[in-house]
Amino acid sequence: MRTVTLTKLAARAELLVLRRQAAAVARRAVYAAVAAVFGLGVLVLLHIVGYMALLQFGHVPPFYAALIVLAADLILLLIFALMASGTMADPILAEARLVRDQSLEQVRESLTMAALIRPGGRLVLAAIAARFLGGRRKK
Repeated sequence: MRTVTLTKLAARAELLVLRRQAAAVARRAVYAAVAAVFGLGVLVLLHIVGYMALLQFGHVPPFYAALIVLAADLILLLIFALMASGTMADPILAEARLVRDQSLEQVRESLTMAALIRPGGRLVLAAIAARFLGGRRKK
């Protein structure tokens, strides 16, 4: 009975591990989508506005204005790429993995003990039965 309970506990922990991993992947996908939308939409307009502002108000030559806009793009790209690829610590995921591993280890131990006890138990029962039946026949 304990083996079944431990197996159920391990299965529930594994399900929680899979759910938490899927949630982490979904969060990363959302960050990547935000980065892509920002990169394709807002940065296009920011390029144009920044470039024009540098030309008109900063009196920067066109080539240097383009380099400044490029540097700003690279900084924003790095920030969102790091957010999308970063791993976030999830204590619930770590706890679920620990419960799963401990439950599976206890299941293995209980199955090993059952395998060892079963043959020994048969020998004991056979010895008791032989002694009991052997003792009756003599009388």
